[in-house]
Amino acid sequence: MKDYNGWTNRNTWLINLWFGDQIRGLLEEDCCESADNLQAFVESILDEEVSDCSLMLRDFLDFDGINWDELWERYTEVLNNEH
Repeated sequence: MKDYNGWTNRNTWLINLWFGDQIRGLLEEDCCESADNLQAFVESILDEEVSDCSLMLRDFLDFDGINWDELWERYTEVLNNEH
């Protein structure tokens, strides 16, 4: 069910919004082989960014529910349609 701007939820949409160009670049360069690889890549960036936040701000962050499979499928579909 797509209920947030065409995505499963707000968290998935936000990953697309903020990391869409990097995701696309990874897939174009064949540097990402699965949704799990995609998740590991984005989480490594998020971990670095979040480590600089105060504990209070970290409590407001919610990375649960990100639909990594949906992101993977959407970007691989887009790239396959372009080629």
